[in-house]
Amino acid sequence: MNRRKRKGFHPLKRLKECIGKIGTLNLILMAVGVFFVWFNWQLLEIFRVSGSIPETYACAVVAATIGECGICGWIRTNKDRKQEHQWEMEEKQAELKERKETESE
Repeated sequence: MNRRKRKGFHPLKRLKECIGKIGTLNLILMAVGVFFVWFNWQLLEIFRVSGSIPETYACAVVAATIGECGICGWIRTNKDRKQEHQWEMEEKQAELKERKETESE
């Protein structure tokens, strides 16, 4: 109880910092992994009880999850391309600045 009254104790702020370090896309991929483990466990339980699994449901869930992972990969690729483009532009600007400095001397 005394810990909560301490000055500067903000559990939501600490949670945001932890999430920020991991990254949103990585959290989504971890959630997808946990979901797949749970989903497979449930399908195994259904199989034990009835002797078969609902094929269309299983295929739909797998397709949706693969689609989500594909979207996450596409977002990551676009972010990486944008960052590389920004670095290239910074390098070009630095080279132009150096050339101007050497020409003026």
